Amino acid sequence: MSDTTDSKKKKSASFEKTFGELEDVVRKLEAGGLSLDEATTLFERGMKLASKCNEILSSAELKISRLQANFAEQMSLVSGDDSGEMDEEL
Repeated sequence: MSDTTDSKKKKSASFEKTFGELEDVVRKLEAGGLSLDEATTLFERGMKLASKCNEILSSAELKISRLQANFAEQMSLVSGDDSGEMDEEL
C-alpha cells in the first residue's frame, strides 16, 4: 500500500476516532450527575475535540476545493483543444 493511501486512512481514522470521543463526551454531559469540576473538565475536552474535528473537516474541504479547481482547469484545457467539437456534438 502506498504512503499516500496510509496517510489518508490515518486522517480518516483520526477523524472518526476524534468524533467518536466527542460523542462520548456529549453523552456523559447530557446524562448529568457530574460534579461541576467533572463537567467543566469534560466540556473543555469536548471543545478541544470539536476544534480538532473542525480542523480536519476544513482541511478536507480545502483539498476538495483544490481538486475541483484543478479538474475545472483541466476540462477547460481539454474543451479548448477540441475547438468546440464537443459543443457541436451536444
